Formats: sequence, structure tokens, C-alpha cells
Amino acid sequence: MAGRARLLLPVVVAAGATLAAALHAPGWVPPPGSAAGAPAADDRVSPLLASPLVAPPTSYPFQPELATVADDPTDASIDRGVIPYDEIAPKLNGLTAVSDRISVQVVGESALGRDIHLVTLTAPEDADETKRQTTYREMITHDPAAAAKSASLLADYKVPIWFNANIHGDEWEGTDALLEYIEHLSTAPYAEVADVLEHHRLYFTVANNPDGRALGRRATADGFDANRDMITGATSEARIIRDLSRVIRPTFYVDLHGYTNVLQVEPCGPPHGENYEYDLFLPHAYAAALEVEEAVTMADIPGNTYLDRTTNRVTTENTGNIRIPYRDLRAGWDDWPPIFTPQYVAYHGAVANTVELPLGRVSPSSDPRNAANSAVNIDVAGVVIAASVDYALEHSAALLSNQIEIFRRGLAGEPLVEIAADVDPAEVAEPSQWARIWDGTDVNSAEFPRAYVIPAGAAQRSATDAANLVDQLIANGIEVQRASAAFTADGTRYESGSYLVDMHQPLRGMANVLLADGSDVSDRVPETYDISAWSLALLWGADVDAVGSTGDPAPEAELEDVAEAAPTGSVPVDGAYLELATPGVAEYRAVNALLESDVPVSAFADGSVVIEADAAGRAAAVEVADLTGVAFTASDGSRLGVEESTGLDDLTIAYSGGVDELKTLRELGFEDPIAISSATLANGTAGLDAVDVLWIGGALVFSSSHAVGRAEVEEYLAAGGGVVGEGTAIAGFANAFGLVTSTASSGTRGSNGIASVDPVDGGLLGTYPQDTAFVSPAVWYSNLGANAVVEQTYAADPFISGHWRDSTGRSTADAAGRASAVSAETEAGNRVLMFGTSMNFRTHPVGQFGQIARGLFWAGSEGAEVPAP
Repeated sequence: MAGRARLLLPVVVAAGATLAAALHAPGWVPPPGSAAGAPAADDRVSPLLASPLVAPPTSYPFQPELATVADDPTDASIDRGVIPYDEIAPKLNGLTAVSDRISVQVVGESALGRDIHLVTLTAPEDADETKRQTTYREMITHDPAAAAKSASLLADYKVPIWFNANIHGDEWEGTDALLEYIEHLSTAPYAEVADVLEHHRLYFTVANNPDGRALGRRATADGFDANRDMITGATSEARIIRDLSRVIRPTFYVDLHGYTNVLQVEPCGPPHGENYEYDLFLPHAYAAALEVEEAVTMADIPGNTYLDRTTNRVTTENTGNIRIPYRDLRAGWDDWPPIFTPQYVAYHGAVANTVELPLGRVSPSSDPRNAANSAVNIDVAGVVIAASVDYALEHSAALLSNQIEIFRRGLAGEPLVEIAADVDPAEVAEPSQWARIWDGTDVNSAEFPRAYVIPAGAAQRSATDAANLVDQLIANGIEVQRASAAFTADGTRYESGSYLVDMHQPLRGMANVLLADGSDVSDRVPETYDISAWSLALLWGADVDAVGSTGDPAPEAELEDVAEAAPTGSVPVDGAYLELATPGVAEYRAVNALLESDVPVSAFADGSVVIEADAAGRAAAVEVADLTGVAFTASDGSRLGVEESTGLDDLTIAYSGGVDELKTLRELGFEDPIAISSATLANGTAGLDAVDVLWIGGALVFSSSHAVGRAEVEEYLAAGGGVVGEGTAIAGFANAFGLVTSTASSGTRGSNGIASVDPVDGGLLGTYPQDTAFVSPAVWYSNLGANAVVEQTYAADPFISGHWRDSTGRSTADAAGRASAVSAETEAGNRVLMFGTSMNFRTHPVGQFGQIARGLFWAGSEGAEVPAP
């Protein structure tokens, strides 16, 4: 049998043709739905999309009755003085009842199952018109050279504009302002809005994080910041925006946030994302921000704040200025990583800005100043929205032309246009205001390879990690092909089944930001706003090769387009035993599934595992191969008689830390991890009686008031319990309880990126080794106790990409050659493994997850052994 590897993170799976394929098919039109104009995704949904509901309608208006929910008097929006979630659907239903300009869709659900709504405003379209618009959109993406010359397209395409609000749940007012603007477009005299609606589609995701809105929290209900999740896709909230980006293909995008004391509108300052067509992006992004500034200051809204640019202070005096990061923040507010929605959507050819509304929260939540602040913010946001739409309308042709040109350059494989430092404003096209600021710190450029190859066969470290990577690329709109025969590229022979990402494609900037190593920007700016390195090729466990340069001919290979990775799972029909190598996440998920099914599993020193292929074992293997895509091999079991092996246990894990730890453990198949802290252990709400191994992801420190909790840990350790963890937290724990001594040092505050590491041959991490890891910051261990064993070190030149400002004792040179992973065993039988790298940061470094599982099984309790033949 053959199974397939599923995406690591949750997706909706359906059979049949895929929406992903359809979105890449010029001229594709959705089949008729069950209701007039309904999205028809039931048999065309890609298993790589977050929700089938993102499929567009076949005509407009599309006006299903939106489901409503019960009144929630605890909704945090009420104290803030904004619309509670339970009133959003009734508000939209009321508008669809009176207007044929508004369409509504539920495009997915939040973590707690609340509907996420997409509203579309446009003049009515019959099925033929919607089909024509779809054809235009596909021409823009896949035949941009023809699109640029098509008089009918340039005259009749409804240029898409998109606003998103409330991705941070406790940044409320963007939703209210959008609803007011939606009502205006829906009900104003038609002559006032005809030009907008007849030549554009305006899209609004009115509350991207409805759980956070109701709960009054920034994060999603499962604890993630969705506006840091656009590459990883750990949250449904972010995946919906990811998938809508492909459906909508906006030319202009605004994400409404708060609060920065004064209205703040991007574009960002340096370092700029090096894979953008920045000569096309920046002029309009900055000019639009300036027009918003003019509109807001002219409105002179009572209670609003302004920026005194002389002192860089916020004032209630109308200075005529808001804050525009490109102009006013030259470091510390950048568009370097693609993890935020505007920076992500820009790779789809949009000019995209984040808007931060001015007036923040006041404690307690019932303080009437909250409602007063909201009223000001809603008024400000209303001006921002109107001014942004006005700008997009006035420059609609230029924005569309730029999007077409971005895709044309991508397909042609042209080098990026590099803007010289201190460019003369008189020598650039309008709008040219940006050129007065541009200097050497702004200059950025990437060099594209001709292609990326994800090898198959012996050259691939992990077939399942490779399949997972391919699926993630496709989910992000990247075109991927698969070789049906062996081929050679850059002098390397690749086996049949290898994947190729041809960099001559419309979204080549997206492809490169996902797959390139990135750059070390430590010397370019004193700080970055958030993460500064994010490479799936280096962090997701698969081997990836960059071949050639963008001007080279395409590799000569027999290739076919793929809508998802090929199946990787298999179980041989013969063999009294079945073995499984464990290089990736899928394999450890399979091991845990076998243990859950009461199938004994034994592990060898090289990391591979074996089960007996009796009826129960084979049936379980078939099931997990289908679910996870792992490939078993036939065995006669003779290794069990000659090699040392250990029976694995169905582990119960207790962890300190947060949602990253919980998500990672669950992805590895550890189904019910137990959250612990010094407080919960001390007050008895958590205990270690049933725990087989500890994961220390957050500091577990016991003060005098936590003596009961410390005693609980001491009892666990006295029984020989194992401990695995990361960073300074595990080092502090191991020192405090006498497990292994060390000095834990870390990189400078805010340093983060991708580091080179050297696993020790023959060590615990030496099988299925990886030579890169994520650090935030890097931690290294020295002054090690006598029982310590170094399992991995930082390389001699450890930093690959990111931002790490050197400081005495905390520099990259101080980390070089130092221990980045250490194991130890104690006389009491405890096993300890300490990782100095950031093993599951935002669940992104997927390639490191297998090492976590390896460590947990090594340190945890033993289970039943597989009998030798």
C-alpha cells in the first residue's frame, strides 16, 4: 500500500480535483454551486488550503444568511465600546437584505469555531461576468505579458482592494470602521459609489481573530500571534489570510491594528525584505501613507494625537504629521520577514501597509476612557479607509500595472531592480517622494537561483520532511514540479521523483523568501522589529539545493506540475518484522500512533525502530503509513539478537512553557501533554505521579512559597525520571536539582536567526544529523560537569542569517565551537538532554522536532521490547 504525507499543521482534506490546481489554471471558473452563485468547492478543494470556503462565488451578489450566535454579555468588546462579535453577522445580514452590492461568505473558523467573514463590495455580476473577471485574474498571474497588452483587461478588470482587521483580538476598532464603510458602500446613493463598485472589488475580512475580539486578548484562542504566522500557518486565522491572498490577488492591502499612541502607517524602514520588487512597491506604499497623513490631519478629529517630528514625541497639537516608519523610524520597524500579513500579501503583487491606530487600552477595562478612545480610533480609521480607497482608485491603473510587472519579471526570470543609494528624486518616476529619504541602509537585493531542487532518494535526508515542505510551498502559492526521470542540474544527478521549484514563476519573490538562506543583517541596522531569518530550506528538515542563477537555461528534465506532494508511505508485503528510520516528524508521529495501538516498538542506537509484523502490528503499520506517509522496510528481526535495543513507552509528558511546546508535542504524536509550572505543582493542580518525562521549555524555579512543588520534582527525580529541555531554562533546572552542572550563556537581547551546528558523530543527535538550527537567542553551555556529554556544538563560523549584534561575552565568536546540546546521566538513573537552540520557536523549526522526540524517548521510561526471532 502507499500512503501520503499530510501537512504538518492542520488542513482540510478532500478528494478530487483541487482548488490549488484550479487557481493555477488560466481561464478556470468554479462549477455551479448548489445555490445560485455559491462557491463550488466541494470537489475542487486542495488538501493544502485551510478551508474549502475560501473559493469565490460564481456570481455577485452572493448573499447566504449568515449564522448568528447567542448574545454574549462577557464579550470584551463591550467595555471597549465597540461592536461585540455576536452583532457582526446580524449587521451583515441586515445589509444583504437591502443591498445587491454586498456579498458575504464564511471563509473559515477560528480556533474556537467562530465564523470568520469575508465581505465583498462590487457592482452586481452575472456568471458570465464573474467568469470573465476570473479569466483576467489568471491572465495577470500566468500570462502577464499578454495582460499588459490586453486593452479589454486594462479597461474592464475589476481591480481588487482588500482590508483586514482585528487579527490581533484586542485591537478592535478597525472592525467597527470597516463595518461603517461597508454600510456606506452598500446603501449610499448609487451615483456616489458607482465608480468604486463598477471598476473594483473591495474585500473586507472584518474580524480576522474573532476569539481574541470576544476574549479581549491579542492572541488567538490557542495562544498564537496570528500576525507572526503567515509562513508557518499554525493558526487557522493566518491560513485563511494566506489562502485568500491567492483567491483575491489584491493590488492594494491594508491591515488595521493598534495602538501606537499616534496613528502610524507603513511603509517600513530598513532592512527591507530583499525579495520584493521594491522599485514597484515603495513609491505607492509611501505616497499612500502621505495621503493618509494629509487626510487625517485635515480632519482634525477631536481627541486624536499627532507626531512632533522635531522631538519625535506624541502631542495633542495638530502638527500635520502622523508617524510613517520609512520616514520617521529608520530601524526597528522593518519589512524584512514575511511573517506579517502585509509583508506576506506584498509577495502576491500588492502594495500593502499596516495601520496602527493611536489610542490604547486603559485599566480597568470598565474605565470609560476605553470607550472614548475607541470612538476616536473609529473616526481615525474611517478617514484612513476612505483615504486609502481614494488613493487606490486614483492610482488603480498604476497599481494594476505594477502587479502585472511583478509577475512578468518573475516569469521572465529577470534580476531584481536594485535602487542605488541616494537616488535623485528627479530621475525616478512619480510618485517620487520616497526618493528623498532612500539611502545606503535601504539598499537591498537578492540574487535568485535558476531553481531549487528538493532531491528524492538517497540524496534526501527525509522523504516525509521533503513531502511536508513541498506541500507547504504549494499551500503558499508556489509552483512545484516533479521529475518523472532522473536529471542533472549544476553537475549533480537527481533521482526520478525529485521536486523542482523553477524560479521563473510569478511568485518568485515568495519562493525565494521561503527557500533562500536569508542574510545576516546584523551590521545594517541596530535592531529589527521581529524575527530576521525564516528559511524553510534550512529549518524544515529536508535537503534543498539551489542550482544555477536566474539567467541560466532551465534544467533539462522531464517534469510534471503537482498540486500536492506524491505519496510517501508504504508497508512491504513480506517480512516477519518491519523497521522504520526516524529522520522526521512524521516518523515519530507514526511511532506514537503504534504505541497508542499497543504495538510494541523497540529502538536501536542509530535511531531506527522495529515492530513485529504479526497481524496486529502489520495492520497498525498500514494505518499509520497511510496517515503519516512513513515508509517501513521488511526485516527478519535479526538485528534484535545482535544489537542493543530499547523498548519504547507510550510516554506521558509534562512540560513547562507555552503554546509552542504544546503544539510541537502534539504534532509529534504526544497527545495529552500536561502543562506544569512552579505554582501549579505547589498548589496541587498539577502533579508528576503519572509523568514519564519532563520537557523544560520555560523556567521552572521554586521559591520558598513553592516548597511543595519542589518536593514533587525531587520525588520524581529520585525515582529516576528524565528531563529534556532548551535554553537557559533547562540549564537552570539541571543546576538547581544537581543533575548536571553548566554555565549557560546567550546571545545578545533580541538576537535571532539561523545558526550552523555540528552534531557529534555517533552521538544522540548524530543519526539523521542536521547542521542548521534556529536560535532566539543562541544559548551555549560551558563549565560542564564530569557527567556531561557534548552532543552538538556551534560551528566555527556559526551565524548564517538573521540579526545578532555582538557584545562582550555574547557574540557569535563567543558561541563558536561551544556546546549547543549536552546530555548527561546521573547516579540515580536520570537522563538529561539540554538544547541550546530554540527547538520549537512558534512551531517553525520543524526539522528540529524529531530531535525533541528522540531526546524524550531516550530520557523517558522504557516500554515493552519487541521479542527477537
